[in-house]
Amino acid sequence: MGHLLSPVALRCAILSLGCGFLFPVILCCQNEAKEEKIRGALDKGTRFLSKIQRTDGGICDTLNPLFDTWETVLAATALYETNGGDTNQIVLHHALAYLRQQENAEGLICHNKRCKEAYCLETSAAYFLLLKETGQAGKVNVRAKKILDFQKTTGEWMVGNPDVREQKDFPSVSGFALSLLQTLNLKPLYPEEALHWLLEHQSPEGDWGAAWEYYDCPAYALSPVLQALDMHHTREADLAKQKAAQYIRSRQHSDGSWGVSSAVSGRGPSSVLQTGLMLSAMKYVDYAEKAVQVDKAIDFLLAQQQADGSWDGGYFPIDSPTYIKKEYVFATAQAMMVLQNYLTQQKNGK
Repeated sequence: MGHLLSPVALRCAILSLGCGFLFPVILCCQNEAKEEKIRGALDKGTRFLSKIQRTDGGICDTLNPLFDTWETVLAATALYETNGGDTNQIVLHHALAYLRQQENAEGLICHNKRCKEAYCLETSAAYFLLLKETGQAGKVNVRAKKILDFQKTTGEWMVGNPDVREQKDFPSVSGFALSLLQTLNLKPLYPEEALHWLLEHQSPEGDWGAAWEYYDCPAYALSPVLQALDMHHTREADLAKQKAAQYIRSRQHSDGSWGVSSAVSGRGPSSVLQTGLMLSAMKYVDYAEKAVQVDKAIDFLLAQQQADGSWDGGYFPIDSPTYIKKEYVFATAQAMMVLQNYLTQQKNGK
């Protein structure tokens, strides 16, 4: 018995016969086939994240729950964004219930259950954005005012995370804080100082550096910082965004990926995770080759999905020969979010 054609393949075959294999028809069919493949990848990713959910609602690395709260925020966000904003998903419902249990007295959360009474600014900011997306904006606006109070008079924020001991003011932290405040239409206490601080910490190459406590890759800071700069259109801010765009443009590999080796450890985040992070950053810059590079990166991610529906994220770059923390939850959530964003952009004709 012959193989049955998918609806998209059948439609393309009929169109091609009727239109004499015209190039626009072929291109249209290629795009539709790619979009169908993305939807299939998202379905597989959803099933994977659902399968590894713990009985308490957490969605995290099943062997090392070092970032169980942080990873649950990321996974829950991916599930919400890639499933039509459905807040009635049982898996999402349980994940949100788990996260509520991790809130401290001020409504902030830390990166794992062990530091529950403390807070991590990045984890809290990502959590607040998830709450806003899922219809709890009122609760978020009250809690976010605490993040306002954490800003230093010099413009930056400290991560707060008690396990971060070396670089508490890495630029991604201020990027997370400013992006949250902008989304909530809240003005920082020191807006000019915040902008100046971010611009001052951009490297000559155009990125905002890397630190092992923040995944040791430049892609990690690029997205939150560029999102924070997105609303600024001063000459200095525009120049910084142009430098960042050039950095991103010039560092894509021939297979469509981005990735640098960890300088701290023999193990580090995979090119899959770094590519997902870079695609997030690309939402906030523009340049001539952007569409071509995005298409290649999306093809790379689709090709890298594992049989179980996950994506390999490599390792958190802890400088230890025995301690292992895999990053497949982060990579899977990140890949799902950028694939969904690609579908949305295609639908909107952008």
